[in-house]
Formats: sequence, C-alpha cells, structure tokens
Amino acid sequence: MKYLVTFAGPIGSSKSPIAHYLSHQFNLPILSNDVIRTEVIEDLSFLDEEEFRRRARLRCLDLLKSGQAFIFDASVDRQWQNIEANIQQSQYQVFLISLDISYPFLKKIHADKKYHDTTGRLLSNYQQHQDFLKQFSSLISVSINDDNFKNRLSISANALTQWLKQQR
Repeated sequence: MKYLVTFAGPIGSSKSPIAHYLSHQFNLPILSNDVIRTEVIEDLSFLDEEEFRRRARLRCLDLLKSGQAFIFDASVDRQWQNIEANIQQSQYQVFLISLDISYPFLKKIHADKKYHDTTGRLLSNYQQHQDFLKQFSSLISVSINDDNFKNRLSISANALTQWLKQQR
C-alpha cells in the first residue's frame, strides 16, 4: 500500500520526535523539511525560501513517484492545498497526525527547548494551524492535545498500527 505519514501542527510542537519514533517503529524513511532547510542554509550561507521550497517539492515528488511509504516530517497546515493534488495523483493514502496543543502549552514547549521567537511567527503559525483545523479536520487520523501529549509517541504508533490494519 502506498501511504505517507505527515503532520499538522505549529512550529516546535513535536513533529520531528514523533516522526523519528515512527520511522524506527515502522522502518519508514523520513523526508524532513527541517533537514532540507538546514541543507540550503549550509549550501548558500543563508535561507533562500525559494530554493528550500524547490528542493522540498522535488524530493517529495520523487518519493511519491517511487511508491514507497514514508514519513513527511513537515506541517501540512500551510501547504496542504499545494501538495494535496500530488498526493492524490500518486494514489497515496495519508495518515495525518494533528498536534492540537493550546497556545500556552506550545509556548511552554518552546521555553523548555530554549526556542526564541525572534521573528514573531509563533502566534501566526499557531493561528494557521487553527485555520487548517476548521477547514480540514476530516483529514485528521489522530490528534495530540495538552492532555495526551506525554503519550504522543505511543498514541501515534498505536493509531498508525490500527489504521494500517483497516487499510488492508
């Protein structure tokens, strides 16, 4: 079965830890936007957003063409309408993990990680996630919130296991 696991959630909401856990549990490769972003910065000595988007798009398309199941470690909140057609055209099923944590909880996670919102994007990014939820909540396979956050890894793995059984 052709499927991908991806995320909806604000910056710093725990997408990568879940992606790496699931990668280990299900032996799935990860396509990571963060890694591609870092690569562009290392190659060009600055973040060229256009180059980052080009590389990310091409790598995603390559994986979709391969037919291989994979984890897309990125938030689809801001780009769903751009990638949805490619996913459907490639006949992939999507398992979407939504990180629906409150804004105060998100700010606490950022403080714990020593993240600094130097660009002021956190609130805007959080609001984009809320907008995504209003429009696309039917796509969500499993939701992580403030109350179950500490169990996010096992919740995600168990939900993916059940979803895969249903897809057979």
